[in-house]
Amino acid sequence: MTLINSLWNNKKFFSFIFYTALIVCCYLFFSQPAFNIDVAHSDKYGHIMVFFTLAMLLNRFSALRIKLQILLLTGFGISVEIVQSFIPYRSGSVDDVVADILGLLLFYGLLKLIEHFSATNKHD
Repeated sequence: MTLINSLWNNKKFFSFIFYTALIVCCYLFFSQPAFNIDVAHSDKYGHIMVFFTLAMLLNRFSALRIKLQILLLTGFGISVEIVQSFIPYRSGSVDDVVADILGLLLFYGLLKLIEHFSATNKHD
């Protein structure tokens, strides 16, 4: 078994990466921005990518049902925006929560497509 295969199937590895990513995300979400990116909606793209990645990591190690994974990560996104609304140099945004949910739906939708096509290919 190759190193990549053994890591891909290692729940402890993905658990560690997921919780590390949560800590890094909290730091980035709550710290004062060091610079402005002058690209329209760049923060929304960031939210989509972050929550897509968090969903992938959580799904790799968790036995939780997908609906509960979505609920937990959506709750995390909402909590981040609530906390940001109390930080002077940050602001909470419903648009960010929508972007978070879009990232989750993109991941879980892609996962369902992959599962569907791999199941279809096994029957052929």
